[in-house]
Amino acid sequence: MSSIFGRLFGSYLAVIVVTLAVVHLATAYLFADYYFAAREKELLQEAEARAGILAVEAGRQRWGPGGNILSLLNERLVVLDRRQIEASHLGRGPGPRSWLGPEESSRLLAGETTATRRYLPHIEKEVLAVAAPIRHDGEVTGAVLVFAPVADLDATVTTVRRITLSAAGVAVLLAMGLSFWLSRSLSEPLLEMSRVSVDMARGRFDRRVTVQRKDEIGRLAENLNLLAGSLDRSVGELAREKGKLESVVANMAEGVVAVDSSGEVILTNAPARNILKNGTVPELTTLFQEVLANGERGAVEIDLNGAHLLAQCSPLRHGDGAVFGAVAVLQDITALRQLEQMRRDFVANVSHELRTPLTSIQGIIEGLIDGVIPAAEAGRYLRVAHGESLRMNRLVQDLLDLAALEAGRADWELHAVELGEILDRVEIRLQAPRSEKGLAIRREVPPDLPPLLANENRLEQVLTNLVENAVRFSPPGGEITVAAEKRPHNRITVTVRDQGPGIPPEDLPHVWDRFYRVEKSRARETGGTGLGLAIVKQIVEAQGGEVAVESSPGEGASFFFTLPAADSLID
Repeated sequence: MSSIFGRLFGSYLAVIVVTLAVVHLATAYLFADYYFAAREKELLQEAEARAGILAVEAGRQRWGPGGNILSLLNERLVVLDRRQIEASHLGRGPGPRSWLGPEESSRLLAGETTATRRYLPHIEKEVLAVAAPIRHDGEVTGAVLVFAPVADLDATVTTVRRITLSAAGVAVLLAMGLSFWLSRSLSEPLLEMSRVSVDMARGRFDRRVTVQRKDEIGRLAENLNLLAGSLDRSVGELAREKGKLESVVANMAEGVVAVDSSGEVILTNAPARNILKNGTVPELTTLFQEVLANGERGAVEIDLNGAHLLAQCSPLRHGDGAVFGAVAVLQDITALRQLEQMRRDFVANVSHELRTPLTSIQGIIEGLIDGVIPAAEAGRYLRVAHGESLRMNRLVQDLLDLAALEAGRADWELHAVELGEILDRVEIRLQAPRSEKGLAIRREVPPDLPPLLANENRLEQVLTNLVENAVRFSPPGGEITVAAEKRPHNRITVTVRDQGPGIPPEDLPHVWDRFYRVEKSRARETGGTGLGLAIVKQIVEAQGGEVAVESSPGEGASFFFTLPAADSLID
């Protein structure tokens, strides 16, 4: 029996059966000895009593050879005289029936009682025989011999043994039931604990053992429940911490890649998988190999399909300091590189834009100082220098405005603004350059157009920049169209359309960038700073609007901006 129930049941049953067998055997044999001894004592008392009676009658008659044998008590009592005792002592008797042996005869003649168990041929039975001497005047004159057949005694002993054996059998059956119940009561909690422990090994820490005992097994069940509860809390906390870590790694904007000591990838997040979806990156593999070999941090920049990545790698260590892997963080620095390039371009453009008028002013001043410029021409050259200084001032002012807009420092008050009034002021401001080129402005503004929700000064600056840009690139005698229309959701779109050379499709996404010019040499000739459209975009977006442009080479350009209508405040 391999189960604990089988072992307990077998052990209990074996102990009980062996115990009952020993008790039965010991009882049977001890009872036999006790029964024979008690029977012997009883027969001896009977023989002595008979001997005492016969001793009283000894003076009335003499025991003769012919009348010396009496048969009493169902042939269980024999009286012998002295001559028969002496004959038995000498080994000869008066007849073939000899009741005593030499040793018994000697003890009787000495006045002692005897008891023996032997076979008597006279009755052809094994008997328990006792003899008591008959004394008269201090002399042994005969003996009383009392016997009982051993078969009768054995029958009694056998009956008692049978009864004890039956009782032992009944006791074994009861013991089997008790052993079964006790073994089951001990094994069931242990089996339940075994099942619970197996479930715990499979990760089910919510299982509990039903505690119905107050003994050691009950305490063991309680301890197992405490262990399960503690493991449930610990594993739950670990799972939550793991979930937090996985969530952090999964939601990081940077890519995360971890490898083991052999360089096999063991962890990646979504950004890293997007980066590595086209296969391995040799620079990253080399970086992992160096970090695993040296156990020190490392970094490398990777140019991957036009994107710039900064990979920073650190070793992973056990508590004893042994390196078991490495983790790398992949940061997309494309925007930083673009920003750096924009910064460089910005510095170069500003330097160039400032250097051109400064060079012109410097040349004029040096010519005046050296006398190269005639005095009659000095006024004209000074007007040119003054124009260049104004150009530099516009450039500096535009840079300051653009910086303020990009920094979010545009805290303007918005209110209802009539577009027609703004257009009137813009036409007056640009009257001189329009007249020089013979340009006309055509308005396409519905009379029922609602006011715009905007800052009046900044809206005027937007229209001035757009119309001035149209004047700059329109051919002489051309026409500039300013249109407006109401859009869904209480929006108003304003369009400034020119008849200039147009913008190539590849340049359209960049026209709103700082210092971007479609034709750089021609733009400088027209006096632009390259910041007007960038300022327009920032002002419109700061007031909750958006800008757009449409153009085709040779067909002019249309610039749009959309702002909320003033009646949207009521809605």
